[in-house]
Amino acid sequence: MKVLHFILGKANKDRANGVNQVIAGLAKYTARYGVDVRVIGKAGSVKKEGELIQRDGFTIQAFSQLGLQLSKAVDEAIVWADVVHLHGVFSPWNLWVAKKCNQLQKPYVVTLHNGLALDRQTSTTTKIKKSLYHWLLQRQHLEKSAGIHMLTEEETTEALSWFSPRHQFYIPNGIDLDDYPTLLPHNHSQVDEIKIGYLGRVSPEKNLDSLCKAISLMRNNNNKLRLQIAGPESPYLKKLLTDYDDKGVEWVGPKYGADKIAFLRDIDLFVHPSLCDVFSIAAMEALAIGTPLLITRTAKASYFYDRQAFFMCEPTPYGLSRGLERALQQQTEWSQYILRGRELIENQLNWSIAAVNLIKEYDLIRQRVANES
Repeated sequence: MKVLHFILGKANKDRANGVNQVIAGLAKYTARYGVDVRVIGKAGSVKKEGELIQRDGFTIQAFSQLGLQLSKAVDEAIVWADVVHLHGVFSPWNLWVAKKCNQLQKPYVVTLHNGLALDRQTSTTTKIKKSLYHWLLQRQHLEKSAGIHMLTEEETTEALSWFSPRHQFYIPNGIDLDDYPTLLPHNHSQVDEIKIGYLGRVSPEKNLDSLCKAISLMRNNNNKLRLQIAGPESPYLKKLLTDYDDKGVEWVGPKYGADKIAFLRDIDLFVHPSLCDVFSIAAMEALAIGTPLLITRTAKASYFYDRQAFFMCEPTPYGLSRGLERALQQQTEWSQYILRGRELIENQLNWSIAAVNLIKEYDLIRQRVANES
């Protein structure tokens, strides 16, 4: 089995870009299980066109501009591949690669990465632009795909309002258990100061303003609460710090690698407050490490809630404050939540399991193409 991934970026998992983290996990583990994997990335900058970058278990060939070199590399890789895997929506680059696939009669798969969720398009102008793009260009591209990969159960329904998939399949994201081999919880329930933590991109759809408001409200009765935000700088972050700097909110900078693990172990409760998201990789990492998790229902966590591995709440300031209160009231039960959270990661939300299931889908697509030819 030969698979080509075409992505925007360099598949560096030590970045806030979730899609690149997904590629790093899927490429590594599908290669580990026998798939011949190639990754071509369109990046903002490279040392030279066609730069080869070694990642954990695979190599990515990176280009910074559309030109003859990139076009030839993509053509050659498509001819070589059994299946081409594209990532994301509203991407002219994906349309360009998909057109080449159609011309060369090779099947392609598209992972939506939650890009069609209606509540992601916050402004009316953005909604209109994306709707026009989709109905004029993207819908046909998605409907010609040999497979649509959904990351959440909810996404399988959302997609139907945009297009009619030929074939769709659900495989959730995961984490790399090589990075988190054991559970190392600390005694969260005995701390005097409660450190709430968030890690990831700091942007409006992550709904950190509502979390800051919830923390601010709760500090009126409990000044031991503190919110630490770990992530890259952004205009949105600057506004949050201006509005809440004196209300228990602090920025600790971006955290990657060992620094990320140390941050997740140091906080007492990880909160993922997103208005619209998939079950975030950072939230999964918190569960793997042994840090209790509070996640919003709108982060599409509902189908895992029966595992009793995390706390869940609504994404409003009121909903988040209620969720925080419930989590804090149940501190004596955190040790059981931690064990169930690790079990959820080991049994379902990891790249090893995702890769096995993805290889099965690749095989089905290859067989279907062979039967149709």
